[in-house]
Amino acid sequence: MRKALDTLYAAALFAAGVFLVGIFLTMVFESILRKFGSYIPGASELIGWFLAAAGFLALPATFKRGDMVRVGILVDVLPPVIRKPLLLVCVAVALVFTTYMVWAVGVYLFDGWRSEELTQGMLEVAVWVPQSSFLVGAALLLVAVVDECVNLLATPAAALRAERVKNIDDAASH
Repeated sequence: MRKALDTLYAAALFAAGVFLVGIFLTMVFESILRKFGSYIPGASELIGWFLAAAGFLALPATFKRGDMVRVGILVDVLPPVIRKPLLLVCVAVALVFTTYMVWAVGVYLFDGWRSEELTQGMLEVAVWVPQSSFLVGAALLLVAVVDECVNLLATPAAALRAERVKNIDDAASH
């Protein structure tokens, strides 16, 4: 199960990278075409959608790697008997917020799909299509938060650290 979840987070991060490359290529080709008096219709919409997709799809891997803004340095100086409950409370709050986010985004996208709402601008597509990356990223973040909660419950308090300690050998091999 651990390998499957890590693969899922890595795949979402890879997809986020693909969207970043899409932003780069769209901007480069748009710049080149403008030099020749042409343009890519809807380039700004594409760039905006790609940016949103990259940000949302990167959420689960970013969370699991501990790269989000955290107070781990403060938590790690606490005694283990206080550290574990505090980390569990933090993850429980994250669980509540991400569950609500997935529900709210799902309802929002369903309403857009049901009403056949179209995007505004030069490119007209069903609004739920570019916004679906938000739902996928939020759902995967929810999976990552549940995964973290399970890991916290299974790990002894003395072994818990909020901040990931990077091994010099691991860093050199990457």
